[in-house]
This record gives sequence, structure tokens and C-alpha cells, in this order.
Amino acid sequence: MTDPWTTHPWEQAYPAEHGYPTEQGYASAQGYHQVQGSHQVQAYPAQQAHPVAQGYAPEQAYPAQQQAHPVAQAYAPEEAYPQAPAPHASLIPAPAPAPERLPTRAPVSGDAFRTVEPALVPEVRPVRVSVDNNRCHIYGICQQEAPEVFRISDEGSLHYSGNVPAEFAARARQAVRCCPMQAIRIHGGGPTTRRASGRSLRSGTSAREPRKRIVIAGGGLAGMSAAGRLRDRGFDGEVVIVGEERHLPYSRPPLSKQYLAGALSGDDLTFQTEEVPDAHWLLDTRLTGLDLARSALLLRGGERLPFDGLVLATGVDAKRLPEAPVFSERVRTIRTLEDAAAVRVALHEARARHVVILGGGFVGCELACTAREHGMDVTLVVHSAPLLRRVLGPKVGAVIGSIQRRAGVDVRLNTQVSDWQDHGDTLRLRLSDGRQLECDFVVLGLGSEPRTEWLRDSGLEVSDGVLCGPTSHAVDRWGRLVPHVVAAGDVARWPNVRFDVEPRRVEHLIHAVEMGQHAAEALLRGPGRADRFTPVPRFWSEQHGTRIQAVGSPALGTDVEIVEGSLRSERFIARYTRATPYGPQVVGVVAFDMPVQLLAYRDQIGGNRPRPRAVRSRRRR
Repeated sequence: MTDPWTTHPWEQAYPAEHGYPTEQGYASAQGYHQVQGSHQVQAYPAQQAHPVAQGYAPEQAYPAQQQAHPVAQAYAPEEAYPQAPAPHASLIPAPAPAPERLPTRAPVSGDAFRTVEPALVPEVRPVRVSVDNNRCHIYGICQQEAPEVFRISDEGSLHYSGNVPAEFAARARQAVRCCPMQAIRIHGGGPTTRRASGRSLRSGTSAREPRKRIVIAGGGLAGMSAAGRLRDRGFDGEVVIVGEERHLPYSRPPLSKQYLAGALSGDDLTFQTEEVPDAHWLLDTRLTGLDLARSALLLRGGERLPFDGLVLATGVDAKRLPEAPVFSERVRTIRTLEDAAAVRVALHEARARHVVILGGGFVGCELACTAREHGMDVTLVVHSAPLLRRVLGPKVGAVIGSIQRRAGVDVRLNTQVSDWQDHGDTLRLRLSDGRQLECDFVVLGLGSEPRTEWLRDSGLEVSDGVLCGPTSHAVDRWGRLVPHVVAAGDVARWPNVRFDVEPRRVEHLIHAVEMGQHAAEALLRGPGRADRFTPVPRFWSEQHGTRIQAVGSPALGTDVEIVEGSLRSERFIARYTRATPYGPQVVGVVAFDMPVQLLAYRDQIGGNRPRPRAVRSRRRR
């Protein structure tokens, strides 16, 4: 097989033995000029100096946002920022020529261009699958990933084919990766391009070999997915994964539900060993900085880890309230396995009877479900109304509120904690509406913040996550793509041009799998040849027995239409759209207890629905 690195632009522009000089590490914002010594090398054809060459959506791609989000302004132009400072004056490149302005063309509908589905590596051998019915919660993710293999009946039971032909083996394997409960096992098969390095994977500076080294910053699901795809595509260099937790990657969604309830252990959450790629794992290792000029990660103790390519996948941290008692054992967050274990122990030791949960998102609502199942009194304090308003909108969010109240949860909307008092055996909270609560325990479910504090001095744009172009390549503070650095998972903020050119972060398990895989491919291919990452986001939840599945980004919608079922029955499908000059654009679909029916709507995401024609009366002559 051809080595995937032999045709990559890095082979000529970045010799492995010299690392990446400061100006070689960036691509010029106006034409991807790369510098070697005193000679300027045109990395891509000159006619690609147009923003399309940077991976941005072409002018014709998104007419719906053409006026509000001009493509040329998706990232600030070179003139808007000072020239990137260079540590060595000899490496300062000559000014790049201004890009040739293309003639203005009439915009076209968002349906007129092709969005690339996340790629899977084909397999040539059949596989066998099995499902642990004790762990399966019928979330329906496997059916979305491999409908040829898995099917949920109208009665809500899962059916699957145990023997999977080779043509569907890759889809079945992806379903295994995306199963939050790790209930599916797969046997046999595997990508034929995967090959182990066959050499010891040493990471010290003094032990550098002529082979390429890719470092993955982050030991979670996105990082593991990136490492697996590198091996699937035949990369036989070093892969080093640096994780700040001391665990191998595990599934996080069950932390606030099955793990907290004691139904699953930490080992049950760990991803299957056959999915863990051939890599050198540096666990329990804190990241302190990134030296882009010399292509090295900075680790605790002053250690440096050089790299030829870098995947940023450090994820997010749980938000905290600055006014909350910092040292109280009765106030906790849940983000990591250690957090969930501490909450489980603290709840037991406090003999909690009344729990207050701050936050009305999915984490807060699922924590309320778990506490009620264990007979605790639960008060849910939310600063807005209704529950899940930002994600599902007020109409569907009100249904979630009804489900929670019917289960016995005391829902307090449009209020927040204004004063905390820890009396040792109890907590006393004063709310902004003047009421007072006494409780045994408080869990903060206030959302998350991207883990980018260690990148603040790196030169990358890291406000609200690592800013990326549509191919997942990182963008620096001067708006330039960094060809040897990509980002994936919760920490990445990129424009999904299926919707528009506004960079956003997505925090879902399936997204971490798919973006980790795409980032690995983009790193191997380079920004000039990589596809744009245009997935259909998918997520799920369970609220007191009601299963909720969603595709797309419902939060982008301005109008909600109930297309099947009814809100009153709490069994329905809601379609979210927003107005564009070419008709309503479908941005999301949410199903309550209708997983089978949801499949028919997935392909609508990002497309425009026909605008109804106005009926005009004819004048009689």
C-alpha cells in the first residue's frame, strides 16, 4: 500500500529532521504561501487564493446566509489583524499577493452543493455482532448508524442480524463505537488497511526516529477515534495520546444516569479493547502549553513532546459558580468518572434526602431523573424557562417540564441562587425570587467550558474552543489555517456548512466519534485536499422513561412544526426550520418515543423545503 504521507505537502515543505520553523507552521491567509529559507514556495495553485482554497464555503454555497454572513468575512481577513510576529527575522515571508477577486455570481440554493457524509473505512470480510440486552436501553443510535443491521420495532424492542455481510460491516462497527451503553460486541473483520507499527513507540526527544509522529492531546473518545482512523488509513508512524485522566477512554453519558445509580461500574463504561488503537498512551499527564514554532507540546515538569502532526481533543470542563462554597463536600459537579464517583459516595455519606440540582439542560434533567428513581426529593433550579429551552425551544421544552413535574420533581424556573450557607449538616440556599431552600446536597449541571486554558499563549484562536476551518484544521489568531494541527470533539469550534458558515461547538458522543475520525483524515490529506466536515449531529436522552432522539441542530430553528403525533400525548416528531431566501431550511428534528419514524427525516437536515406559492385571484374581464 502507498504510504499516506508520501504525497502529503509536508514531505516537501516540512522535512522531519528540521521540525517546523515558525513561519512554516502556518498557511498564509491569502494563498497558503509557505516559506523555506529565503525562497517562497507556492503550496497550492495561485488560482486557489480565493477563500475557497482556505476550506471556506464557496460564494454559491450558502445564499441563505450570504447577506448576513458573507463568506469573505467568515474569518477576519488579513487586513483586520496585525502581521503574525516571527521569532526569527530571517524567517519572515514576503507579503503574499492579494487574492484575485472573482466576478460576482448569483447565489444558489443551499441544496445545490454536495455535503460529504462522514467517511467509513470499507471492510472486505463479514463480521458477527451480539447485543447485551441487560445493558441496551433502546436509544436507537445503532439503528441510525446501521439500519441494515439493527431495527427497532414499533413495540420498542431491538432486532438485529447476527451475521453481517462485508458491505455493511463498516456501518456495524460504527454502531459499536457510537453505542453509549457499550452494549454491542463485534467479532471478526476489520479494515484491511490497518497495520501495526511493529516497533516500540518511544516518545522521548532523544529517541526520535525518522518516522512521522502524530500527537493527540486528549485521551477521550475523540482522541481515540482519531488514533483509530490513523491506523485504519495505514499510518505506521508513532501515535502518542496524552490524556489528563488516568483512565482509558470511557462513555460519559451514563455518568449522570446508570453509573450514578449504581447499575454500571467504571469498568463497564470503558470502551472495548478491540477499539483501542495501537498507540503510546501517556495518561495522568497534564498539558501546560503548545509551542507551535517548534511543534512541541509542553508537559508538566518542563517536558517537551515534539510532533509532526497534532490533534487537539481535550474536551470540556464542567462550569462552576464562583459564589458556590469551593471546599464543601455537599456541592459537586459531574463531568469525569472521578466526579461521578465522588457524587455517588457523597450522596451516600450525606444520606441525602433532598437534592438541589442547578441547571435545566440535559445533564441537570437526567440527574433529576436518577435522584427521583432513588426516592430523593429533588428541586431543579433553572435561571430561564422552560427546561431545555436553548436546545429544544419553548414549545417542546414545556413538555420536558411536564414530564419532570409529573415524576415529582419540584421545578423552579426563572430564578437562581443568590446566597449560599453551609451549616455542616445542611445547605441553605436563598433564591433570587426571595424563597429559601434547605437541602442535603447540591449538584451543578450548568453546562461546560472548553479546555483551552493551556492554549492561551499558543497563537491559536481559542475563544470558546479551538477555532477551525470547515476541514477541521486549526485557525490561528491572524485567521490563517495551521496545516499540521487539527481539532476534534467538544473543544472544536468549526463551521458546519451543511447549515451556514458560523463556527459552533457540538458536544455529543456521536460527534466526538465522527469528528475524531475526520480530523485524522484531514491531517493526513492536508487542508488543500481534505473534505469539509458536514455531519448531521445526533443526540438522545431519557427523561423518566420517555426516550428522546434528535438529529440536526434544533437550537438553530425559529419555527417548530409537529409533523407526527401530538404534544399532548408526549409522543410526537417536531421539525425545526428557519427562514431563508430559498424557502424554509430544515435544521433539526426531535422525536419523543418515535425512534423508527425519526429515520425518515434525517436526510432532510440542511436542505430547503419548497416555499408555498402564494394564491392570487384572477380578475374577470
